[in-house]
Amino acid sequence: MPPGNSEIPPVTAGPSRFLLLFMLCTGISVPSGSAIAQSGPATVYSAPEDGGPRRLVVTAGASKLHLKPQAGSETAHDVSQGAVLKNLGCTQELPETWCHVAPLRKGPGGYLPADQLAPARGPDGVVPHGPDTSRTRARKKDFDAADTLPCAQEQGQSFGTCQAAVARSGGGDATVVVTFANGFARQLWFTHGAFMRASATMSGVGTDMDWELREGIYMIRVDDQRFEISQAFVLGN
Repeated sequence: MPPGNSEIPPVTAGPSRFLLLFMLCTGISVPSGSAIAQSGPATVYSAPEDGGPRRLVVTAGASKLHLKPQAGSETAHDVSQGAVLKNLGCTQELPETWCHVAPLRKGPGGYLPADQLAPARGPDGVVPHGPDTSRTRARKKDFDAADTLPCAQEQGQSFGTCQAAVARSGGGDATVVVTFANGFARQLWFTHGAFMRASATMSGVGTDMDWELREGIYMIRVDDQRFEISQAFVLGN
Protein backbone atom coordinates (compact mmCIF):
# COMPACT_ATOMS: atom_id res chain seq x y z
CA MET A 1 0.00 0.00 0.00
CA PRO A 2 1.21 3.55 -0.68
CA PRO A 3 3.36 4.97 2.14
CA GLY A 4 2.05 7.97 4.00
CA ASN A 5 2.97 10.37 6.75
CA SER A 6 0.42 12.44 8.61
CA GLU A 7 3.00 14.48 10.53
CA ILE A 8 3.52 18.11 9.54
CA PRO A 9 7.12 19.29 10.02
CA PRO A 10 7.29 21.90 12.77
CA VAL A 11 7.90 25.52 11.82
CA THR A 12 10.65 26.70 14.12
CA ALA A 13 10.93 30.22 12.74
CA GLY A 14 9.34 32.57 10.26
CA PRO A 15 5.77 33.68 9.58
CA SER A 16 2.78 32.12 11.34
CA ARG A 17 0.66 29.46 9.57
CA PHE A 18 -2.18 31.92 8.95
CA LEU A 19 0.22 34.54 7.59
CA LEU A 20 1.70 31.91 5.27
CA LEU A 21 -1.80 31.07 3.99
CA PHE A 22 -2.46 34.77 3.37
CA MET A 23 0.86 35.07 1.50
CA LEU A 24 -0.02 32.05 -0.66
CA CYS A 25 -3.46 33.43 -1.54
CA THR A 26 -2.15 36.91 -2.39
CA GLY A 27 0.81 35.75 -4.45
CA ILE A 28 3.50 36.89 -2.00
CA SER A 29 6.60 34.71 -2.00
CA VAL A 30 6.57 32.07 0.76
CA PRO A 31 9.84 31.21 2.57
CA SER A 32 11.14 27.88 1.31
CA GLY A 33 11.78 26.59 4.84
CA SER A 34 8.17 26.82 5.96
CA ALA A 35 5.91 23.78 6.47
CA ILE A 36 3.33 25.05 3.97
CA ALA A 37 5.97 25.67 1.33
CA GLN A 38 7.31 22.13 1.79
CA SER A 39 3.91 20.39 1.49
CA GLY A 40 1.65 20.80 -1.53
CA PRO A 41 -2.14 20.98 -1.37
CA ALA A 42 -3.91 17.76 -0.41
CA THR A 43 -5.82 15.94 -3.14
CA VAL A 44 -9.57 16.47 -3.17
CA TYR A 45 -10.92 13.03 -4.05
CA SER A 46 -14.31 13.12 -5.75
CA ALA A 47 -17.00 10.68 -4.65
CA PRO A 48 -17.35 7.55 -6.83
CA GLU A 49 -20.56 8.84 -8.41
CA ASP A 50 -18.48 11.76 -9.68
CA GLY A 51 -15.70 9.51 -10.98
CA GLY A 52 -13.55 9.37 -7.85
CA PRO A 53 -11.92 6.28 -6.30
CA ARG A 54 -14.38 3.88 -4.64
CA ARG A 55 -12.24 3.41 -1.58
CA LEU A 56 -9.46 5.15 0.33
CA VAL A 57 -6.76 3.53 2.46
CA VAL A 58 -5.45 5.06 5.69
CA THR A 59 -1.77 5.87 5.26
CA ALA A 60 -1.16 7.29 8.76
CA GLY A 61 -1.01 5.25 11.93
CA ALA A 62 -3.85 5.41 14.50
CA SER A 63 -5.79 8.20 12.81
CA LYS A 64 -8.77 9.75 14.58
CA LEU A 65 -12.10 9.58 12.74
CA HIS A 66 -13.81 12.95 13.30
CA LEU A 67 -17.56 13.53 13.42
CA LYS A 68 -17.16 16.82 11.53
CA PRO A 69 -14.57 18.01 8.97
CA GLN A 70 -12.77 20.06 11.60
CA ALA A 71 -9.56 19.39 13.49
CA GLY A 72 -11.12 20.30 16.83
CA SER A 73 -14.33 18.32 16.37
CA GLU A 74 -15.34 15.31 18.44
CA THR A 75 -13.71 12.03 17.42
CA ALA A 76 -15.64 8.77 17.00
CA HIS A 77 -12.91 6.15 17.13
CA ASP A 78 -9.44 5.30 15.86
CA VAL A 79 -8.77 3.79 12.45
CA SER A 80 -5.54 1.89 11.97
CA GLN A 81 -2.99 2.32 9.23
CA GLY A 82 -3.93 0.21 6.22
CA ALA A 83 -7.68 0.30 6.93
CA VAL A 84 -9.72 0.45 3.72
CA LEU A 85 -12.77 2.74 3.84
CA LYS A 86 -15.58 3.79 1.52
CA ASN A 87 -14.93 7.12 -0.18
CA LEU A 88 -17.95 9.41 0.28
CA GLY A 89 -16.22 12.46 -1.19
CA CYS A 90 -13.76 15.12 0.00
CA THR A 91 -14.10 18.85 0.55
CA GLN A 92 -11.69 21.69 1.23
CA GLU A 93 -12.15 23.13 4.70
CA LEU A 94 -9.17 25.49 4.93
CA PRO A 95 -6.51 25.06 6.06
CA GLU A 96 -7.13 21.31 5.47
CA THR A 97 -8.90 19.06 3.01
CA TRP A 98 -11.23 16.53 4.65
CA CYS A 99 -12.66 13.29 3.29
CA HIS A 100 -15.95 11.69 4.34
CA VAL A 101 -15.34 7.95 4.79
CA ALA A 102 -17.16 4.91 6.19
CA PRO A 103 -16.39 1.23 6.91
CA LEU A 104 -16.91 -1.26 4.08
CA ARG A 105 -19.44 -3.05 6.26
CA LYS A 106 -21.97 -1.38 8.53
CA GLY A 107 -20.58 1.08 11.04
CA PRO A 108 -20.35 4.80 11.80
CA GLY A 109 -18.63 6.99 9.27
CA GLY A 110 -16.72 10.21 9.79
CA TYR A 111 -14.02 12.48 8.43
CA LEU A 112 -10.25 12.20 8.01
CA PRO A 113 -7.73 14.70 6.62
CA ALA A 114 -7.02 13.93 2.97
CA ASP A 115 -3.27 13.86 3.59
CA GLN A 116 -3.83 10.74 5.73
CA LEU A 117 -5.51 8.88 2.86
CA ALA A 118 -4.73 7.50 -0.59
CA PRO A 119 -6.78 5.66 -3.25
CA ALA A 120 -7.05 1.98 -2.30
CA ARG A 121 -5.79 -0.70 -4.67
CA GLY A 122 -7.91 -3.84 -4.75
CA PRO A 123 -6.60 -7.43 -4.48
CA ASP A 124 -6.62 -7.59 -8.28
CA GLY A 125 -4.15 -4.68 -8.43
CA VAL A 126 -6.76 -2.21 -9.71
CA VAL A 127 -7.72 1.13 -8.13
CA PRO A 128 -11.42 1.22 -9.06
CA HIS A 129 -13.08 4.53 -9.90
CA GLY A 130 -16.77 5.27 -10.28
CA PRO A 131 -19.67 3.25 -8.85
CA ASP A 132 -19.64 -0.54 -8.63
CA THR A 133 -21.69 -1.65 -11.65
CA SER A 134 -21.47 -5.41 -11.05
CA ARG A 135 -24.99 -5.81 -9.62
CA THR A 136 -26.57 -3.89 -12.49
CA ARG A 137 -24.61 -5.94 -15.03
CA ALA A 138 -25.60 -9.19 -13.31
CA ARG A 139 -29.29 -8.27 -13.47
CA LYS A 140 -28.84 -7.66 -17.21
CA LYS A 141 -26.97 -11.00 -17.52
CA ASP A 142 -23.90 -9.11 -18.75
CA PHE A 143 -21.33 -11.53 -17.33
CA ASP A 144 -17.55 -11.74 -17.67
CA ALA A 145 -17.22 -15.49 -17.12
CA ALA A 146 -19.19 -18.64 -16.33
CA ASP A 147 -18.20 -21.90 -14.65
CA THR A 148 -19.41 -24.64 -12.31
CA LEU A 149 -18.67 -24.73 -8.60
CA PRO A 150 -19.36 -26.92 -5.54
CA CYS A 151 -22.55 -26.00 -3.68
CA ALA A 152 -25.14 -27.33 -1.24
CA GLN A 153 -28.66 -25.90 -1.06
CA GLU A 154 -29.94 -27.43 2.18
CA GLN A 155 -28.44 -27.84 5.63
CA GLY A 156 -26.59 -31.15 5.97
CA GLN A 157 -26.74 -31.77 2.22
CA SER A 158 -23.63 -33.09 0.46
CA PHE A 159 -21.97 -30.82 -2.06
CA GLY A 160 -23.22 -31.00 -5.59
CA THR A 161 -22.52 -28.82 -8.62
CA CYS A 162 -24.01 -25.42 -9.45
CA GLN A 163 -23.77 -23.19 -12.48
CA ALA A 164 -22.16 -19.83 -11.75
CA ALA A 165 -21.63 -16.57 -13.65
CA VAL A 166 -19.72 -13.49 -12.53
CA ALA A 167 -19.95 -9.78 -13.36
CA ARG A 168 -16.81 -7.92 -12.27
CA SER A 169 -16.30 -4.22 -11.65
CA GLY A 170 -12.60 -4.01 -10.79
CA GLY A 171 -10.83 -3.61 -7.47
CA GLY A 172 -12.21 -6.91 -6.17
CA ASP A 173 -15.85 -5.87 -6.63
CA ALA A 174 -18.03 -8.56 -8.21
CA THR A 175 -21.46 -10.15 -8.27
CA VAL A 176 -21.59 -13.94 -8.59
CA VAL A 177 -24.91 -15.53 -9.55
CA VAL A 178 -25.14 -19.17 -8.49
CA THR A 179 -27.90 -21.38 -9.90
CA PHE A 180 -28.74 -24.67 -8.20
CA ALA A 181 -29.88 -27.80 -10.07
CA ASN A 182 -33.57 -27.01 -9.37
CA GLY A 183 -33.22 -23.57 -11.02
CA PHE A 184 -33.08 -21.56 -7.79
CA ALA A 185 -30.56 -18.72 -8.18
CA ARG A 186 -28.86 -16.45 -5.66
CA GLN A 187 -26.54 -13.46 -5.97
CA LEU A 188 -23.35 -13.29 -3.89
CA TRP A 189 -21.76 -9.86 -3.51
CA PHE A 190 -18.05 -9.11 -3.09
CA THR A 191 -16.37 -5.80 -2.24
CA HIS A 192 -12.60 -5.27 -2.27
CA GLY A 193 -12.20 -9.04 -2.51
CA ALA A 194 -14.28 -9.70 0.62
CA PHE A 195 -17.61 -11.52 0.64
CA MET A 196 -20.19 -9.05 1.94
CA ARG A 197 -23.62 -10.72 1.77
CA ALA A 198 -26.10 -12.48 -0.52
CA SER A 199 -29.40 -11.42 -2.04
CA ALA A 200 -32.52 -11.91 0.07
CA THR A 201 -34.64 -14.95 -0.72
CA MET A 202 -37.17 -17.19 1.02
CA SER A 203 -34.09 -18.89 2.51
CA GLY A 204 -33.14 -15.72 4.40
CA VAL A 205 -32.12 -12.08 4.06
CA GLY A 206 -28.55 -12.93 3.12
CA THR A 207 -26.75 -11.59 6.19
CA ASP A 208 -26.72 -14.79 8.29
CA MET A 209 -23.41 -15.93 6.94
CA ASP A 210 -19.77 -16.74 7.59
CA TRP A 211 -16.87 -17.13 5.20
CA GLU A 212 -13.13 -17.49 4.88
CA LEU A 213 -10.60 -17.46 2.05
CA ARG A 214 -8.62 -20.70 2.24
CA GLU A 215 -5.84 -21.45 -0.26
CA GLY A 216 -7.48 -19.35 -2.96
CA ILE A 217 -11.01 -20.68 -2.35
CA TYR A 218 -13.86 -18.74 -0.77
CA MET A 219 -15.63 -21.06 1.69
CA ILE A 220 -19.04 -19.41 2.14
CA ARG A 221 -22.15 -20.21 4.14
CA VAL A 222 -25.27 -18.09 3.71
CA ASP A 223 -28.33 -19.22 5.66
CA ASP A 224 -28.45 -23.00 5.01
CA GLN A 225 -26.57 -22.80 1.70
CA ARG A 226 -22.87 -23.39 1.15
CA PHE A 227 -20.58 -22.44 -1.72
CA GLU A 228 -16.95 -22.94 -2.70
CA ILE A 229 -15.79 -20.28 -5.19
CA SER A 230 -12.26 -19.76 -6.48
CA GLN A 231 -10.73 -16.35 -5.88
CA ALA A 232 -9.55 -16.29 -9.49
CA PHE A 233 -13.17 -16.62 -10.65
CA VAL A 234 -14.24 -13.65 -8.54
CA LEU A 235 -11.28 -11.39 -9.31
CA GLY A 236 -10.62 -12.46 -12.87
CA ASN A 237 -6.89 -13.15 -12.51
